[in-house]
Amino acid sequence: MTDPTRTKILREEFASLLKKLPEKAKKRVKEIIETAYKIDEDLIEEIKKVIEEEMGPEAAEKIINKYTDIFWQRGASFASRQLKKFGIEIIIPTHLTILDEETINQLKNLQLELVRGLSEETKKKVVFHIREGLLRGESIQQITKRITEVLGDDAKKRAEKIARTEATRVFNKAAESRYSKAGIKYWRWLAAKDERSCSICGSRHGKIFKIGDPTPPAHPNCRCTMVPILSLKSKEARISIKRESKEIALQHYARVVSKIPTGKFVPDEENIRKVAQALRRDERFKQLAEMLEIDAKEFAKRYAQEALQILRENFTKHGIDRAVELEKHGIVVVNILRLKKRGKRYISKRGQVNVLAKIGGKHDPKYIRIVLDENDKIITVHRISKRKYEKYKERWKEVETKSSKKRVQKIWIKRRLIFY
Repeated sequence: MTDPTRTKILREEFASLLKKLPEKAKKRVKEIIETAYKIDEDLIEEIKKVIEEEMGPEAAEKIINKYTDIFWQRGASFASRQLKKFGIEIIIPTHLTILDEETINQLKNLQLELVRGLSEETKKKVVFHIREGLLRGESIQQITKRITEVLGDDAKKRAEKIARTEATRVFNKAAESRYSKAGIKYWRWLAAKDERSCSICGSRHGKIFKIGDPTPPAHPNCRCTMVPILSLKSKEARISIKRESKEIALQHYARVVSKIPTGKFVPDEENIRKVAQALRRDERFKQLAEMLEIDAKEFAKRYAQEALQILRENFTKHGIDRAVELEKHGIVVVNILRLKKRGKRYISKRGQVNVLAKIGGKHDPKYIRIVLDENDKIITVHRISKRKYEKYKERWKEVETKSSKKRVQKIWIKRRLIFY
């Protein structure tokens, strides 16, 4: 599903119109400078005025008003189609309610503020480059080049980003409004599953949230949307909640273990107690326990024990330490476990078993190398460059992807025979 909102053409139209604003400003500013006898304070003020006229909120207001209304209607229609699958009919009224109008106005004002911010920042950059050019004794042609660069691709890309991101925001706010009116309490995150999908949206795909929780977009240029969950008693919903609870518990347990000094022994009961306490303080975990109507204390202890077992079976102490370090790169323990299970396995020239894998979309790929021991446990994990990733794949021998523990043990025995 490349575009769950099915508004790609409309987003492109909206982005194209906003991108024209910096282009118009650039054209007028260029004409002013090229026909100027000299650059002084009066000319700088005139340039600032032109940028405000061509790129400011007033220039964008008509475009924003038109497309906000269109995306709101599209989001409402999408929500109605989703609800219809459950036999819930909601007729979209010809006139918006007062609450809807207030929300739409807030969304329009947000976009106008973003455009205002872009316009103000562009003015500052243009004035800075003019003054810097004058101080360096540059010619009018050189200063013109500086200004056209400021009003060129960077400004257009930012305008495009505003259009794409805010289109998604309006669409999902309209959908949320319809779900709320239908009495829906929960919704599921639906990401665009293609090579452009990022790790942020990929990690949220399929997860369940309450009406009132932050909706997509999760980041600039996000294409995600939300679909209703009629009942949390469905098998699909309960599996999703339990899976996310396990992921949160694994991450907390890994953090607790990583703080233990190497060589120091801490009883399992002590670690479980610390993890359970951390889970009871975790707002998202408490929300998941509430969804399942389970006591948070009991829920936390159960998943802390389960996390202990999973980590013990799959990681060494050093492997856990390295996995926690990779959190700053957006790679969490559950990502590493999935890569270990699904990634391709290679034998290095020294007989070492490695898993090489790529995560993330086209725009934010991350390349991972996982090193395994004879018991199929993760010794360490590294984030590597694309060049190293390709080099390892080329130089190392690939083995079966679904490698069993016995298979790995045979490889390590062979390694000992060769190298020891």
